[in-house]
Amino acid sequence: MRLPMLRSERGVALLIVLLVTALLIALIFEFSYATRISLNSAISFRDSQRAYFLARSGIYAFIQYGDKLRDYYIPQGEWGIVPMISDGDTQVLIKWEDERGKININTVSSFDWVGALLSNKGISTEVVAKIKALKQGPPVRTFVLLSELHEVVPDEDYFKVAGYLTTSSDSMININTASEDVLNSVLPNNQSEVMRIVSARKAKKITTLGEVGLDQNKVAASVLNSLQMDSTVYRVYSYATVGGFTKQTEAVVNGGKISYWRAL
Repeated sequence: MRLPMLRSERGVALLIVLLVTALLIALIFEFSYATRISLNSAISFRDSQRAYFLARSGIYAFIQYGDKLRDYYIPQGEWGIVPMISDGDTQVLIKWEDERGKININTVSSFDWVGALLSNKGISTEVVAKIKALKQGPPVRTFVLLSELHEVVPDEDYFKVAGYLTTSSDSMININTASEDVLNSVLPNNQSEVMRIVSARKAKKITTLGEVGLDQNKVAASVLNSLQMDSTVYRVYSYATVGGFTKQTEAVVNGGKISYWRAL
């Protein structure tokens, strides 16, 4: 009478063992999957952080070794690898722009440079009057960000001149790095001197205004005093790649100090 019961109990026990085994296998797979997800998340966070701090290090590399990077490795306006940082699976590139190679929009009330630039780019001179009105107030205003120009110019005109204007310089113009468009706006009646500047600086750095024929007989003293052969104010973009992650930062470096910073 007991044999059928034993067979039944053995069948139940087998089912329980199979059920427990299936549950254990499911738990093992779930734990393994969760572990892989956590590991991949940790790797992604690590690479993202490495990319961010490497991008920052590109800015500091420019501060420390800017002279060598500008003179030997990376021309203005071009992306170039920072050799002392990039290695293995990491790559750091920087691009720099001399802010003294641009026209400070805040000079609109003291010089005609902004008006000349806008006119050369086919933008209505009425925009200059609007810029002056914004600056003169009330209240009296200093442009802090170049994007403030969107108040008076449409996007199409803004992008025509944005690369030639700044709010970060000390209103000086570096003739060694200023574009031909900027030089023609600063020296509108000195076309031959502008061409001489553009030609001379290809061979070597210009060290005196006399080398390119600029003196008080041709240029107003106020403009001459605004012309320089060097700079201390640069806008630097740093781009870092680690694995599949990229980070970009932008900073304005003034005399070795960061006066503006943002992560893109």
